[in-house]
Amino acid sequence: RLPEEKRRGIPIELGFAEVVVGEYRFGIVDVPAHKRFVRNMLAGATGMDLALLVISAGESIKQQTREHLDILRMLRLTGGVVALTKCDLAEPDWIEMVEEEIRELVAGSCFEGAPILRTSTVTGEGIEELKQALLAAAEKCRLEQSDEAPFRMAIDRTFSIAGHGTVVTGSVAGGRAAVGDELVVQPGGKVVRIRGLQNHDRTVEEVHRGQRAAINLAGLHYEESARGEELASPGYLEPTRRLTVQLRMLPSAPRPLRQRARIRLHVGTAEVMATVALLGTDRLPPGECCLAQLFLSEPVVATWNQPFVARAESPVMTIGGGRVLHPSARRI
Repeated sequence: RLPEEKRRGIPIELGFAEVVVGEYRFGIVDVPAHKRFVRNMLAGATGMDLALLVISAGESIKQQTREHLDILRMLRLTGGVVALTKCDLAEPDWIEMVEEEIRELVAGSCFEGAPILRTSTVTGEGIEELKQALLAAAEKCRLEQSDEAPFRMAIDRTFSIAGHGTVVTGSVAGGRAAVGDELVVQPGGKVVRIRGLQNHDRTVEEVHRGQRAAINLAGLHYEESARGEELASPGYLEPTRRLTVQLRMLPSAPRPLRQRARIRLHVGTAEVMATVALLGTDRLPPGECCLAQLFLSEPVVATWNQPFVARAESPVMTIGGGRVLHPSARRI
């Protein structure tokens, strides 16, 4: 889509599409696979209920595949499907070996026991089977909608359209919102009003949990909003610069996390630097878990039990994650 993406031949930013299978409309967020754009992948994975893990039959499992899977573990997704692509370019014996490697890789994740679909966009092999596998996965994680839940949407894009003004997009994480509703942009507390709504280029009167939404806002200049902020019902979210969390290190982390270490915290679509205060210990070894407080360089919004991902300051890599226990914590 972007000139730089076309020049490099790889996606850099998030892509969006929709596919209808049976009674379900899947809102697809295509995230970049390259290891340099994992931060964009994290923003796109926010609010997802299912994941489609895409692996090339010819290239097999790459390092970024492992990191993406670690991130999905930390985000606690409950279901998924594996698509093995470009199968027209690989020998059957090689494909069988790659499938065995995938089964070992996904053990203990939301993909354990998930179907591995051999596909090819050239021959059409496996495409219908892939749709049916997505349908079956959606049936298993059917969501209950609540009209009482507050509205919440993490912003992953913001732009301006001539004659309409500011538009923000994201995946609706909770509640419903309709044209005319007042919402608040956090952090910042800016009150805005919904002028118009779209779901995958269709004009709609309301959006709800599980949908992609493009929201035309009155009362906000597009330069006043950015990825990492959230739209929410008034009074629902409060900015904070201190979180009490349950923090777990990945077994693959290269070294223990030490007291007062600095990390890159990813929560919602936000990325901020944080200083870690470990509680009850001075170091957290790989694979271990403890309580901690995170002191943030900038305000974020979060709710109880919300998952987050932790990445090392340098070299940048995913080292752990966890869940928020207290979003407006006092210093311990």
